[in-house]
Amino acid sequence: MQFFSHLPERPFRAIINGIKKVEGRVPKTDDEITEFQSMKPGDFLTFEHHETREILRTEILFVHHYRDFRSMLESESPENVLSSRGNVEQGIASFNSLSNYRENVVVYGVYAIGIKPVLLSGLSV
Repeated sequence: MQFFSHLPERPFRAIINGIKKVEGRVPKTDDEITEFQSMKPGDFLTFEHHETREILRTEILFVHHYRDFRSMLESESPENVLSSRGNVEQGIASFNSLSNYRENVVVYGVYAIGIKPVLLSGLSV
């Protein structure tokens, strides 16, 4: 199965460089919950760079669900989740700064999607 999302510069490059190995996402709607729950190892998550429109195809390795950001960051490790290379507290602050994440994590939790880059705009990574 194929899934699609967008990313800004820093996390996009961190995934390409093998620094960021887990994408943390909070559903905004019930439809997104269904999408995250249907992701399976071997599926693909394709990201489009917000500015350059480059395409990065990643393979999904796992999908874990957590009740909050702290649980996810402590379990998955900030080094794997955060493109900023920050610690747990900085990661929580970063996730809380994203639109609707602070409110929706209380309702939906957060999904940690393990990813491995496989293709960048037609070039193998």
